Amino acid sequence: MKISITTCSLVFCGLLGFTGCKQKTDTTPAATSPAAATSDDGGHVHDDGTVHAAHGGHAAGPHDGTVVDWGGGKFHVEFTVDHDKQEGTVYILGSDEKSPVPIDAESIDLSISDPVMQVSLTAAPLDSDPAGKASRFVGTHEKLAVVQEYAGTIAGVIDGTPYSGDFKEEAHGDHGHGHSHGADDALIWEGEPREHAGLTIQLGHHGKHLHAGEEVEPAVSIVRNGKPVDDAKVFNALVSADGQTVVAKEVATVYEPTTDEEPAHYAQGALAIPSGVSKVILRFRIVPVGADPATFDVPVTVE
Repeated sequence: MKISITTCSLVFCGLLGFTGCKQKTDTTPAATSPAAATSDDGGHVHDDGTVHAAHGGHAAGPHDGTVVDWGGGKFHVEFTVDHDKQEGTVYILGSDEKSPVPIDAESIDLSISDPVMQVSLTAAPLDSDPAGKASRFVGTHEKLAVVQEYAGTIAGVIDGTPYSGDFKEEAHGDHGHGHSHGADDALIWEGEPREHAGLTIQLGHHGKHLHAGEEVEPAVSIVRNGKPVDDAKVFNALVSADGQTVVAKEVATVYEPTTDEEPAHYAQGALAIPSGVSKVILRFRIVPVGADPATFDVPVTVE
């Protein structure tokens, strides 16, 4: 005969009634251990102690990547991919999903389900990371050249505790990879609008603060007679402060229609800012339909 523990407890309390056996209301705050932290987001803890977080909805990370929990939100990891370089990058972030958290690890593991691949991402510290720690991890694999939305798992160890989290890139309209901008990634226009072939052109970038060793995402707004122009070809590159050396090769941008948060503009052509610089030049090459191309240089300060 099966007897539940609850039934036995009630009988026992009944026998001891006058001795003060009663249910205690627990007012202790929820535990902050990684295992406890995963209980509300579908995460779980494996037998080997790995804290595994389920994929949940997050805004794009500070590098416009896909963000997933590590330890129920105690940490976060952000996945980005550069198909041209066949390179995957993961950033370790704090509970606010934007602040870098350097960890003492030589590598973390990236597993992609389709196409199947296993990539070891090695530490590539940001300039702001302390010696011996890194908040950025980078690895290459030939299959990362495939342009698609990836899904997989990111696993690593922080202070002896293993963590893993599942991620899934989301498509965004017709642009392929998910792409959005948070409050810390505002659209910033540099200088006065330029005029060319009947067009009014604004040049700038996403992000109020640009940092050496990280990426900048240039942005271009093109308007004719008060209406956005969506059929131009827009390219951007990064040039040294003296204008002599191309430090990030030219890439194409993608037109983003007007949203509730931002005006229509061309973006998604991220460029890597070299480490150790204080100024760079954003070089824009704009090819309007039926008009001559135009090139504009915009100097920007780097922190």
